[in-house]
Amino acid sequence: MDRLDRGTLVAGFVIGLVVGGVLTLFKAPRSGQQVRQQITQAGEQVRDKLELAVPADPIAESIAEGKAAARRRRSELGLND
Repeated sequence: MDRLDRGTLVAGFVIGLVVGGVLTLFKAPRSGQQVRQQITQAGEQVRDKLELAVPADPIAESIAEGKAAARRRRSELGLND
């Protein structure tokens, strides 16, 4: 490709980006504010789900699970106090 072909290619790409962006703005079903609100709500929902999935204190939860498992095992072996 010579210099002219590269310049034409780049110009066509830039013009395509501009035209596509303008058309997207006119065809958008929601306003920018509505889209931002929707993204914020989706982010809050994801954060809430993550907070439920991740324990607040993983060490304390692990200790509690270990104690419960030890009690079950002692019960299975008939070593209840």
